[in-house]
Amino acid sequence: MGEAALMDTTVVRVRRSLLWQGLLVVCAIALPLLLTLYWLAIPVGAGWWVLGAQALLMIALVVAGVRYASMRVTVSAAELMIVPFLSGSRNVELADVARAIVLRLRRTGGTDPVTQMFVLDADGALLLRMRGEFWEDDAINTIASRLVTAPVEHVQNAVTLDELQRSNPDMLTWFERRPQRSR
Repeated sequence: MGEAALMDTTVVRVRRSLLWQGLLVVCAIALPLLLTLYWLAIPVGAGWWVLGAQALLMIALVVAGVRYASMRVTVSAAELMIVPFLSGSRNVELADVARAIVLRLRRTGGTDPVTQMFVLDADGALLLRMRGEFWEDDAINTIASRLVTAPVEHVQNAVTLDELQRSNPDMLTWFERRPQRSR
């Protein structure tokens, strides 16, 4: 990669505070549970089972922490590089991006609306979704401003999950597309 290409690259990362909050919650739940299990298991000689379960839990936490910390979206002059939580990284040519929608999504239950960005191809297939729960608003707006090859639509009024289900269900994940939601 040339020096000019490196200077024209923007990288945004997820909120690091969520990682620490999640680890704190897991520790707050796991510590009393593990202490109780050790207290019950050691007298009967089953402490090794608890130790094994604790080791598996710690390995899972390390893997999840590393995966979360490595999440990022990178925009260069020609492509959008996505490193999500679960699957491997994906590269999308900016020429394949047809449009982007930035909106404030209101979930049910009276929660405050959260900024989200949906990047779509010409067929309306979802290429990237940046959720305000994980990404700072500045990060979402930074990526939106770098998508110069496609129109970026900013929806002014907050949209509910039910409205989005009726208008663009393909932008939602499978568990958000419940059939009873669209009634």
